[in-house]
Amino acid sequence: MSGITRRELLALGAALPGFGGVARAHAIASPPRVAPLRPPRSEPDWEALRHQFVIEGVHLNTGTYGACPIPVLEATIHHLRAFERITRQEHPDLPALHAALERFLGAWPGSVAIVRNTTEAMNIVANGITLAPGDEVLTTTHEHIGGRCCWELLAARRGVVLRTFDPPLDPADEDDLVAAWVRQITPRTRVLSISHVLFTTGMIQPVARLVRLARERGIISVIDGAHPPGMLALDLQAIDADYYASSPHKWLLAPKGTGLLVTRPDRLATTWPLIASGDWEADDGRRFEHAGTGNESLVAGLAAAVAFQEALGREVIEARARGLATALHEALVRVPGVHVVSPRSSRFRSAMVAFTREGTTAEALQRHLGRAGFRTRRIAEFGLEYLRLSTHLYVLPRDLERAVALVADAPR
Repeated sequence: MSGITRRELLALGAALPGFGGVARAHAIASPPRVAPLRPPRSEPDWEALRHQFVIEGVHLNTGTYGACPIPVLEATIHHLRAFERITRQEHPDLPALHAALERFLGAWPGSVAIVRNTTEAMNIVANGITLAPGDEVLTTTHEHIGGRCCWELLAARRGVVLRTFDPPLDPADEDDLVAAWVRQITPRTRVLSISHVLFTTGMIQPVARLVRLARERGIISVIDGAHPPGMLALDLQAIDADYYASSPHKWLLAPKGTGLLVTRPDRLATTWPLIASGDWEADDGRRFEHAGTGNESLVAGLAAAVAFQEALGREVIEARARGLATALHEALVRVPGVHVVSPRSSRFRSAMVAFTREGTTAEALQRHLGRAGFRTRRIAEFGLEYLRLSTHLYVLPRDLERAVALVADAPR
């Protein structure tokens, strides 16, 4: 696959003003491509890796969406241009991509469906399984709308009961979290809908233990895994959930509009597709993929994103992202007036740190950091008022030092 040239980027930037930032960044900064990519072993390596991105400012909101590296942009744009030649179109190698995703996720052969996002994947599950009026779905009060509203719809339309509870946000150990779920299970519980990583605080839940707990009781396990792929090194077969939904446009740094649904093989045949089209009767993940004409260029970008992170190493990325979050957590707790709401134990800490500061609001803090070029996330759902910072592979220690200094100096 040939890369897009500087001239082509400039031409595309002139034709599409919205693309101008990419064209200017490539033309002015001329960021070098790391060829071949290799796992970073020192801070200068991480500094060099940041040249693989066209980020302007500091991106501390990967929890909403990641920044695609240049090879992913190139693969996406190349496919788009090639497809529009009409007579010499190129198509992604879907069998190879499915195999690569299975390796990357530790998923079962044939279990991965490529969809648009976690929300769509969760809706496939909610509408594809059989629940009767009065059946209960149990989840927490810290669920993202993408993993919660599908159950709310079933409650409104079919009489399914959605039950929520407040999870311990700073657990002493895994037993503390598991016990909180156990206390909420009733004889009518049919589904545990579990966020692998809470979007509010970044807390990692012990999903493998919760899945075992569910299976022992004949309960379906549905994991909202929007964040872990690309952040945590995963082995989905070891987790063994019935369903695992995700958004690779976050930490996997894939194009926006790419999602994943991984279905335990014994659940495939009994889960109805959300949309019926070609292959809806297939006995693998393809039964959930076909929804009419889509944008294959995004799928080409997804393939490039998997290759990019495989070249760096999943364990290397996880250690970097979570290590930065630990450093950020430790720096924030030393700032007077700051209360970190993310778990104190590094065992439960992902690559997102949420906090409050006395005398101000998350909204005001977000504006303050935004004026300095920092992209952050305000958590205002459920009446909360947290500021959440994400630490991924394009974040450097000096970025976090500046962010903490800004928080400390923010007006009250």
